[in-house]
Amino acid sequence: MEDLIKPYPGESEESFAKRKAYYIRLLKNRFEFCTLNLDRKLHNAVPITVQEREELDEFWSQYLSPELRSKLIDYRYYDLYNSVRREGEPLYQYLPDSFYQAFVDEYFTNPQHSAPCDDKNMYDMYFHDLKRPVTVFRKIDGLLLDANYGALTLKQVVDKCRDCGEVVLKPAKFSAGGRGILFWNAETDSPDKIAEYLQNTRFVICQEIIKQHPELNRLSPNSVNSIRMMTVVFNDEAHLLSSVLRMGSNDARVDNFTNGGIASGIKPNGQLRNVAYDVCANKYERHPLGTAFESVTIPSYSQCVDTVKVLARRFATVSRQISWDFAIDESGQPLIVEFNLTRGGMDVHQLCNGPIYGSMTKDVLKDVFSNSFTLNSIIKSLQ
Repeated sequence: MEDLIKPYPGESEESFAKRKAYYIRLLKNRFEFCTLNLDRKLHNAVPITVQEREELDEFWSQYLSPELRSKLIDYRYYDLYNSVRREGEPLYQYLPDSFYQAFVDEYFTNPQHSAPCDDKNMYDMYFHDLKRPVTVFRKIDGLLLDANYGALTLKQVVDKCRDCGEVVLKPAKFSAGGRGILFWNAETDSPDKIAEYLQNTRFVICQEIIKQHPELNRLSPNSVNSIRMMTVVFNDEAHLLSSVLRMGSNDARVDNFTNGGIASGIKPNGQLRNVAYDVCANKYERHPLGTAFESVTIPSYSQCVDTVKVLARRFATVSRQISWDFAIDESGQPLIVEFNLTRGGMDVHQLCNGPIYGSMTKDVLKDVFSNSFTLNSIIKSLQ
């Protein structure tokens, strides 16, 4: 990343040092995280041909010089997506994940602005008109509060958890990949586990356990198998870009990729595709517990689609591109579990469903290259 940030002609050392520090803080982690994951996936790659490389060069030449392409476009991603490409999909429509995370996601989600709003303790207000997991209590910067934001003592917190029987505690802010989640059971766990968790975590949301629909239990009954949907507001319209079902593997309690989960694409009618993938791009023909993916159809999927398109407009001034997580309860009703206002992740969607922007790819890139301050600053410094 440091090699991508050069001083402008005539720029002072102080100005360059500040600008470099800003971009490293903003972009370095995005680049490094993507590269780490790519290295784990490449054993499944199918190298592109010389002709395909030339076609990709021709496509990217309308945006970047050969020198800039060598620094900003990692062609190894095309070897990866070539392994999952379906007939008729132009290879250029697949975006390299590192370029997407650093510039496209940064442009649409504006993380400096949107990240502070990504707070699970605000969901009861954000989604006041939607069905959600039941809040047991919350902790906001040291304050223990009930679902209605009234004050609680630690004893009252423990009593509420005990009354529920089993609850899940998770970080309300700055969480990703299922890290920091605690499942607590009144019959088997000590109240000290709650106290210890609260002592070590500043922002907490505690919820009742979701009882999911039997159709999703057929895949992995120990985890809540969630629908991950990505939307973008582009050209004054809310678009659903892609939907996948994230599933726990074997006896996992969570469905995240980083915890061994797998994901399968969802067709427009709610039926799963016939394969799934894990974080290393390994393909699964059936769920590890035996269920054929295409035998499962998501209940109320069309309702989820309608809901995210409305919500995408609701939050468009905060982030134009959002990843939404839904669960389906026992009665078949969708519950909004979480949303990611920035860094929602694209690789799982392109593995499962193909190019994230599809036929909009050229228009999206034209918009990003024309209007992204970050991308144009990097290009300017490299020229």
